[in-house]
Amino acid sequence: MPYVTSVERLAIKRGMEQGMQEGLQAGLQQGIQQGMQQGMQQGVQQGEIAVLKRLLHRRFGELPEEVELRLHKATLEQLEVWTDRVLDAQNLDEVFGAH
Repeated sequence: MPYVTSVERLAIKRGMEQGMQEGLQAGLQQGIQQGMQQGMQQGVQQGEIAVLKRLLHRRFGELPEEVELRLHKATLEQLEVWTDRVLDAQNLDEVFGAH
């Protein structure tokens, strides 16, 4: 086993600390980016829900509680399909049913 001087030990320690710090910063940056993306996606989804609820309410009147729950459980893709269907649907079943 080779002899390690105190200067080398100090350099190794500083290198390890710097590596850990850079790793933490990179991890933190990645976490922040993921959090921002998730926040933006949730914001878009909440906006889609708000628009669809407003359109449904205006077209069909007061919405049943199960419709409200369904909207909040839906994927963004489902919300977009339902929003498109509002234009031609004669009732809520036509909005949420399979065409």
